[in-house]
Amino acid sequence: MITPEKMLSASVLDDPRSADAVRKLAGLSDDERMIQLCATEAMAQVAAWKTEYRPDMLVAYAMSELKIAGDRLIARGGAFHSKAEWYAISFECGLGREHADVAAFSFKVGEPIPRAEWASHSLPEGRDDD
Repeated sequence: MITPEKMLSASVLDDPRSADAVRKLAGLSDDERMIQLCATEAMAQVAAWKTEYRPDMLVAYAMSELKIAGDRLIARGGAFHSKAEWYAISFECGLGREHADVAAFSFKVGEPIPRAEWASHSLPEGRDDD
């Protein structure tokens, strides 16, 4: 697992282009807000780790159920979309006080998910012009 030193989701959400997403986050349940914050962190960390990835979607529970315990989310079977492909991802995410920000994060990118498996995991086709 890769454990970044700097958390990135706060800067993503501070961007004025994210204003609508920030408003929507405020109306979510604690668990759903945790999932969305951690997914935002995951996409930002993957993009910062290897620039050949440009994640534009992430499904934290694509291949297996999530585990949520207190301030911690564990996603062992996630998937992210980048450049018309889906890739496996596992991550662990810990939130700070009041579930307002990501305090700890680690991840591992796996292999591309074969296109023949996308539908069975409810992964949309996405755009081919990515």
